Amino acid sequence: MNKPRFCLVMFFAALVAGGRCPLASAAGGHFEFSFHYGSWSVNILKSTIEGMLSDSVQSEFRDKFLADIQKDYPNFQEKSYSQKVGFDSGDSNFGFEARWYPAGETGSFSLGLAVEQTAMRFTLQEISANLELQDTKTLETASFNGLVNGELKMKPLAFLLNFRWDIFPSWRIRPFITFGLGASLASAIDNLTLTYSYAGDLTVPGQAAEHYQDSAAKTGQDLKDEMETNGDAFPLSFVPFLQLNFGLKGAITKNIYLMVDTGVLDGIILRGAVAVRF
Repeated sequence: MNKPRFCLVMFFAALVAGGRCPLASAAGGHFEFSFHYGSWSVNILKSTIEGMLSDSVQSEFRDKFLADIQKDYPNFQEKSYSQKVGFDSGDSNFGFEARWYPAGETGSFSLGLAVEQTAMRFTLQEISANLELQDTKTLETASFNGLVNGELKMKPLAFLLNFRWDIFPSWRIRPFITFGLGASLASAIDNLTLTYSYAGDLTVPGQAAEHYQDSAAKTGQDLKDEMETNGDAFPLSFVPFLQLNFGLKGAITKNIYLMVDTGVLDGIILRGAVAVRF
């Protein structure tokens, strides 16, 4: 059994055992178990992210184009460079949660432990790049026009401790707010994947256009190794999580509830859930 699956099994075995504990029952509280599923993205910050990426990836792609061209034209130097960046993100979130209501059925406050699997996808959609070059000897000018596609994917398994307040807990349909903190397993960083590809044409006066293309795929471990070789430390060893959700909870029967919530979980989530209270 792999490590994440083992952790899940042991986590919920402990929770079930706790739910049957006589001391817990004697305290008058209630346990609630739920499963949730929904979508995740950071597209609400699309324009801001595109602006940030435009600056941060500009030099990286410009240097890549220039290095490839200079293998064939060593005297070509950059004259000007411009690019446009398109960004997209999204994927899914699902998880299991166990909650303890110390005050029982009428209680508002509850303490929860959650296991979250969030698939995160960050995509650079066809970056358009225009590079103007000049031959340092002949002063001849040339132009390169290219398209770049890039994608970062990660799927962190995280454990969160959160606090929930059911507003008007006696109502059949009630709003709630949840705040939580947590962290992923370290393997989330090691197993992330980064891919990119580009294709473009170099136009030199008096010559047929020359086509250039390249692609690469790297894991988080590959990136770590590269940074360590250069004497740098990788900035993260795990993914921290911040949760702030608002939602509605409706009673189907005395012990079964349907929920829908939205908010922040290292991005924007929208999800539904089924909960059972004991």
